Amino acid sequence: MNRNGISVALMTVGTLMIAAAVALFVAIYWFGVGETPGNSSLATIAGFGHIETPTVGPTPTPSPLFPPGSNSPIARIVVDKAKIDAQIVVKGVDDAGVMQAPDNAYDVAWYDFSAHPGFGGNAVFAAHVDYVHVGPAVFWNLKDLEAGDLIEIKLDDGSDYKYAVNFKQQFEAADAPVDQIVGPTGKDSVTLITCGGVFNSATHQYDKRLVVRADRILDQKPPALPPGA
Repeated sequence: MNRNGISVALMTVGTLMIAAAVALFVAIYWFGVGETPGNSSLATIAGFGHIETPTVGPTPTPSPLFPPGSNSPIARIVVDKAKIDAQIVVKGVDDAGVMQAPDNAYDVAWYDFSAHPGFGGNAVFAAHVDYVHVGPAVFWNLKDLEAGDLIEIKLDDGSDYKYAVNFKQQFEAADAPVDQIVGPTGKDSVTLITCGGVFNSATHQYDKRLVVRADRILDQKPPALPPGA
């Protein structure tokens, strides 16, 4: 084979390799092959699938540490450490006791069986960790949160509640202590839930759930008392 023939052959092989790489990328991106970001879809459960009787929780009791809560709708959740600034959608559980997941990669669900932020109790939120055709979703960086990191819940009327992370743990989805995770708490707290672990391409579900909890904190530290006070 002459030099021109070799050059043509090499160009042909190179073209085929590029085409194969592109095809592999498309397969991974569009169909969620393997463990690459972008597996989750509309059918993925971001919370839990066996909540039999959601509990509203105790009657809200104002805390003397905080101003009275507002009944204004929840607007956004902001977590700077995790690069989260997302709108809130209201969800519940379906007839099968499954926590309804957000309909896209960008929204965060607040569950209407849980407490309203600002009144005491456990306000439960969930969102996707990744999403088909999108890749990393709104709760992708939830795993990076550490104790003391700030979570802000903003209401439509401008109210802004702040919470500090004090708990993070990954549970098996099938046998997690759901009542403890989404049930009432004795403090004004928020619980954030997303998927984790291994993605099952047959069921289109992850086998674990990542849970982060945070308790409400004062917006500012109270001023220091003067000496001798």
